[in-house]
Amino acid sequence: MEEKKIKTEIELTDIPEGANTDIYVNLKEKLESVEKFPGVYNFKFIVTGGLDKIQDLRAILPQDEFIEQSSKTGKYVSITVKKQVQNADEVIAVYKQAGNIKGIMML
Repeated sequence: MEEKKIKTEIELTDIPEGANTDIYVNLKEKLESVEKFPGVYNFKFIVTGGLDKIQDLRAILPQDEFIEQSSKTGKYVSITVKKQVQNADEVIAVYKQAGNIKGIMML
């Protein structure tokens, strides 16, 4: 019996272009039901593609507070970015931009 390896991590860049709309509509609904806007939103990322990817992320969020935590093995960096946002659309815009950076996973 052949075993299939199941991918447990999903990057938004892995999602076919046509499917993006449904995912973002669903995300917007969840954000609006859980978060309070305007307010500070905590973006969570895992960077596996090297330190240059952190700089790419900083280019998207240049004025915002970054909290970085390296893994014990140094294979990845966990990043929390605190950003003042006005609405769910601003959150989604950041995730769309970050989704274009290979080596960054969004949580």
